[in-house]
Amino acid sequence: MAPGLMPGDVAATGAFPIFDRWRRPWRFERWTLAAPDNVTAVKRVWGLPDEELVIIDGDLIVDGETVVKPPRVLAEVAIPVVPVSRHETDDRVRLVLPDPVFDDVPFAPDERRVLMPVRDVGMAAVIDVRGAGRAEPWVSIEARVADCTVRITLCRPGRHAVVVGRLDGVFVATAWPAPTPIGHRACLPSGGPARWMLERPWRGSGAVTELEVRVGASASPTGGVTIEDVVAWRDIHHLPPASGTIQWSLGSADVFVLGDAPGASCDSRHWGLVELGRLQHRLAPGAR
Repeated sequence: MAPGLMPGDVAATGAFPIFDRWRRPWRFERWTLAAPDNVTAVKRVWGLPDEELVIIDGDLIVDGETVVKPPRVLAEVAIPVVPVSRHETDDRVRLVLPDPVFDDVPFAPDERRVLMPVRDVGMAAVIDVRGAGRAEPWVSIEARVADCTVRITLCRPGRHAVVVGRLDGVFVATAWPAPTPIGHRACLPSGGPARWMLERPWRGSGAVTELEVRVGASASPTGGVTIEDVVAWRDIHHLPPASGTIQWSLGSADVFVLGDAPGASCDSRHWGLVELGRLQHRLAPGAR
C-alpha cells in the first residue's frame, strides 16, 4: 500500500471498529481483510457489488465510466516524478518532465519489470499568501498542464496547496489550506478536499511534458506572495494481471480490491473477487 502506508507505519481503524463487519464499504476506502491465501492484508476498495470493472491503459473503468480519484485519495497515492528540469523566476516556476513518465517508484529501487508510460501527471505547489489588517488579500494563480490552463483565486492569507493535472482522463484543479509542508511520501500536502474545484474532459494533445505555476498581482498592497515549493506528481498506473484478464463482473456480495503499488501488490487481479465477509476493519481516513 505504498506510498501511503510503508513498513513500520501504524494504521488506525475508525472510532467503532466493532461495527465495520455490518457496514457497507465505500469506494476508495482502505480495509484490512482476510486474503484468500489466509494472510491479513490491507487493500483499497475500488469495485462495489453489482458493478462491471475494466482496466484499460492503467485506468479503472466502472460501469463504462472512468473512476476519477478525489483529492484526498490522490494525496495518499501520488508519487513524485523524477528527474525534472526546473526553471523559475520571481513570479513563476516551470517544470519540464521526462517524456515519457514511467511508473517506476522511489521506494522500490530494486524492482525488476517492464516499466509502463503514465499519462496522468500533474503539479502540486505550495503558495504562501501574506496579508495585513482587516482587508483580506486575494492572489490570482495561473497553473498550466501542457496546453491546458486554469486560474485560481486565493482569498485568504496563509499557506495554500494548489494541485492541478491530468487525472483519469480529465483535467482537475483545486486548492486548500496547507498546514504541513509539501514533499512527504505522496508529494501532496495532506488535508485535501473531497471534491475537485475543476473537473473537465482533458483537451490536451499528446503527453504532458511541461507544468507551470504563475503568481499574479495581489489586491493587498501590504501583503505578498511566495511560491514556496512545486513538485510534479504521477498517478497510480493499474497493471493487468499476468493472466491477461482486464474485466470483472461483481456479484451482489463481492468487492474488488487493489493495492496502491500495483507492481508489488497481490490483490483482486490475482485472487479474483473478494467476498464482503472477508473485509474486517476500515482504516481511518489519512491513516499512516
